[in-house]
Amino acid sequence: MTLKERFNSKLSSSRGVSPVIGVILMVAITVILAAVIGTFVMGLGNNVDKNAQVGVSFDQVSSNSVDVQLTQLGNVQSAENVSVTSQDCEVDGDGKFNEVGGIISVSKCESGDKIVVKATVSGKPSVVSTYTVN
Repeated sequence: MTLKERFNSKLSSSRGVSPVIGVILMVAITVILAAVIGTFVMGLGNNVDKNAQVGVSFDQVSSNSVDVQLTQLGNVQSAENVSVTSQDCEVDGDGKFNEVGGIISVSKCESGDKIVVKATVSGKPSVVSTYTVN
């Protein structure tokens, strides 16, 4: 047997994937496909709650006063679903915005007091942003 014949016989016998590896790959692909299809069929992704996404900005006008402005609604239905609260400061009005661009003044604050902006999506309130007075 010549060197060329030996080389060709070794090369042709070592080509291809082992049957065991082929079966393992096919089983893995089947399991992954079954999991993806099962997730869509059972609707598991639809039960995830959505957090409120609202744009607000804070402007500290003085040492004890902060203006909170609603800059965009995001996924919140209306501006009335966005409110400003504080345990230590005094919030003007009912603390709810009337429109995008609206400003709510928070006064009689001291350094370290917190102002919280909450929004409601699908009946569930969530904290959108907090601000600590300087």
